[in-house]
Amino acid sequence: MSRLVEGEPAVAVLAGALARVAALVPYLTAEIEPDGWAAPGGPTAPERLVAAEGEWMSCGALIDDPPWLGRIISSTGHGVGTDDPVVAASVFVQGYSYRVLTLTVACLTASGVVPDASASSMAIGLVRHWPSQLAFTRPAVMMLDPADAVAALPADSDTITDAFRFVVDHAIDMHLRPLIESVRTGIGVPVGQRLLWGNVAASAATAFRTMEGCLGPFVAPLGERFFALAPPTLRGLGSFVEIEQAGRRGWFWERTNCCLFDRLPGAVRCADCSLTPQRQRRQAYRDSLGAS
Repeated sequence: MSRLVEGEPAVAVLAGALARVAALVPYLTAEIEPDGWAAPGGPTAPERLVAAEGEWMSCGALIDDPPWLGRIISSTGHGVGTDDPVVAASVFVQGYSYRVLTLTVACLTASGVVPDASASSMAIGLVRHWPSQLAFTRPAVMMLDPADAVAALPADSDTITDAFRFVVDHAIDMHLRPLIESVRTGIGVPVGQRLLWGNVAASAATAFRTMEGCLGPFVAPLGERFFALAPPTLRGLGSFVEIEQAGRRGWFWERTNCCLFDRLPGAVRCADCSLTPQRQRRQAYRDSLGAS
């Protein structure tokens, strides 16, 4: 069973879930109705500047304002060392979707709480040009009942199914989908739709892998179930694979397309990059397990 909680009661529930997540993964933090937050409004797009460090931007307002979004993405590109608008758009969507999805999945798996991660309910801030600060500005949550039963529930239970549909409805369809549409059509960056959705899929997979490492193997079937329920745009973009080596088990994600991260200075290729031959990727996974 599950129920929706809004208003002041949701603030307390969400604060508890975020505290639990931060105790498990210290870099996964978010604020609730932060100081200095104001509702969308103010200057029109031509007058808006790239956000200052620590300045909160309404996710909904940013996505609905392509010129402003374009300047933020360009700033991110310059910050990570690229003038290529396609690479800048790709790494921005990757970093942005990672924060949104990892916090959502972490709250669900650790506390049985699913935050409303729609664009109209969140704000984002930049740290060293990177979209790494998140705030919930209009808190609402779906609470699983009992909240501490996530580990005991079958991955195909009605309760887990409802929770994942809430994630898809709010975090995907009401946040990341319009972000991708704004990047591709509003800004006019010639970046492939499949590439950007591959970034979102990889972010979701990383979210489940992070929590599997913290909470245990019960998370893996949840990750598989999430992708079984995901919309068509998220399917066929990668898959989970289990590797065993030296008595240790690893759960990895392998993409079917490249995020272009290797075009940044340093030319570092992601461990799951589709450009790396499968045999080489799998050997790297085994080596990492053997060295653990």
